[in-house]
This record gives sequence, C-alpha cells and structure tokens, in this order.
Amino acid sequence: MNKQSKTKYGSLEFSIGSDGFDNIQPWLIKSFFSKSSFGVIFGRSSSRKSFIAIDISCSIATSTPWQNKPVAAGAVVYIAAEGQTGMAKRIKAWEVANGQKVEHLYLLGQSLILSNARDRSILIQSIKDIERQRNVKVQLIVLDTLARNFEGDENNADSMGKFIRGCDMVREIADTTILCVHHSGKDASKGGRGSNALNGACDFEFQVTHNATTSFTTFKNTKQKDDEENASLVFDFKAIDLGTVCDENKPITSLALTAPATIEREKTNENNPTLKALREEFKGRCTRDELRMACFPPQDNVKANTTNQQFKRSLTSLQDEGLIVIHQKGAKAHASDEITLSHQYELPL
Repeated sequence: MNKQSKTKYGSLEFSIGSDGFDNIQPWLIKSFFSKSSFGVIFGRSSSRKSFIAIDISCSIATSTPWQNKPVAAGAVVYIAAEGQTGMAKRIKAWEVANGQKVEHLYLLGQSLILSNARDRSILIQSIKDIERQRNVKVQLIVLDTLARNFEGDENNADSMGKFIRGCDMVREIADTTILCVHHSGKDASKGGRGSNALNGACDFEFQVTHNATTSFTTFKNTKQKDDEENASLVFDFKAIDLGTVCDENKPITSLALTAPATIEREKTNENNPTLKALREEFKGRCTRDELRMACFPPQDNVKANTTNQQFKRSLTSLQDEGLIVIHQKGAKAHASDEITLSHQYELPL
C-alpha cells in the first residue's frame, strides 16, 4: 500500500494537494466494509439485521469469504447487549450450515456506553488482551444494538455526537471497524432512528427489510463514503436444526444462510399496466386470458393480432425482469395458463 507523506507545520502534520490519491483502500470485506471504519446496519424490529451481522462476523472470524467477497480475517468482538444465548444459537446455526467451528468470535452479554471513558477503557483493554492471549487481530466490533450501548436521547445531536466520538476513539486506538446494529425510525425510508448526525458520521450504511410473505430479506447499501454503493442483496434464511432439543423434547433451531444471496434487479417495469392489473385487480394471480382481456380487450378498428402482440411483449418484459411467473401448461401458450406475481422481489402496494 502506498503511504501518504505528511509535512509538519507547528504541531500539526499536513499532506499536500493530491498526495496519496493512489493509496489502495484496505477492506474488511471487499466493496462492503472498509477497515478501521464506522457504520450502521439499520432496520425495523425482526427484520433479521442481527442475523446478517452474525453472518458477517462468522465469516471474518473464520476467514470465510462473505457473499463471494474476500475478508480480512481476524477476531470479532460482538457486544450482544440484548443477550448472549440467542446470539450463541445463531452462531451455532452458522457453524452447522457452513461445516466449521467459529473460534474467534467473542460475545459480551452486557452493554458498554462508548461515550463513557471508563467503558471505553475497559473495552480497549479487553481487545488488547484478546489479541495478546489468542494471537489474533480484532478486526470488527459489533454493537447490537446501538440503543443498548447509548446514553441520552438518540434524537439529540449532542448525545449522538458524544456516542460517535466515543466510537471513533475506540476505533482509532484499537485500529478496528465498528458496526452498529440499529433500529429504523418511524419512516424507514429516512434512515436509522435518531439524530441525522449518525448518518453523517457513517463510512457505510445498510438498510435491512424483511418480507414476511416471501421470507426474503433485502440488504440495501444506502451509503458508501469512499466507493460506489453496492447492488441490493436478497437473502433467504433457512431454519437450521442445532442438534439438540428443548425441555419439551422439540428440536432447537435457528436461522442461517445456506446459499449465496441473489442480486435485486432494478424494477423498471413496476408501473407497467399489465403488472398493475395483476397486482391490484387480480390480487397477484389469474389466467393468461383474464389478464389479456383486462389489459388488452378487443377494440374496434384494431386488429386482434396487434393487441395480442402488445400483450405478449408486455408479458415478456415483465417475465424477463423477474416480476411475474407464467405457469405454462403445455409447449405453447394457452389462455388457461396461470400468471402470478414473482415472490423474489417485494413490490410496493
């Protein structure tokens, strides 16, 4: 890596002009999380944001590529302020799904207020002890959730500023990345809950949404400070049997990913009248003939072949974009073929 030269003037060191422009960005996970950075994963309750944070943590702690992207292997300190037991089950599910033991993921089952100097000192000392005793570099600290490791009013810019400065001090001294798992506000489209000072301080930000109908979870990159934003990923978490039973002798399970995510494609066809009719008039399911009659009915002075071709082009476009599924009964298209909305992508109502 190229180093940025600096010149000292008075007690401060300055770089000159564009010096260092060609420095290579060091990545914790290539294209997603840079090293020694600060960022947020946010979403509503039960959106599976913590499951994603665990999946990321396990990959780093085992030197396993995450979503086919290389990782900077090392230890992860996971501050599970909402409880260690649930997190341990999720880690076990990852181990079962991936066939390997997670050795360097260190769970803390209590909150630490990083705006508090004493808590920062305790955390930094523990990180140094882990690195010395286990001969491993702590690459990531996860705060799950931000609210449980926060003192004051999240909506207050001063309180949020103290939290951010505390995180920055830990990040700089420990030379690590800090990832906050955070709740979205009332309007999830406006980002994480609380003061917008948080978004301003982020090097990266990702929004997590979960569709309970389809069971798909979407991971959307809403900020990437020093690189292009990533395409949205769609995860399909599966229930994993942990190999033990509860006091009622029922299998204990947790969720984990068993296959790579798919990339969510841009939905350029969402205002297509055919799609709108399928979604609103037919509630997502109808026959080919019902949809054709609703969208392309016979018209005086217009040849039937013309409207049939228009309907066919509309269906092909929607099918190519993955927005509909045509359940064709034979080798050729038939009026009774069933057409349904695709469940791969969540469509706005």
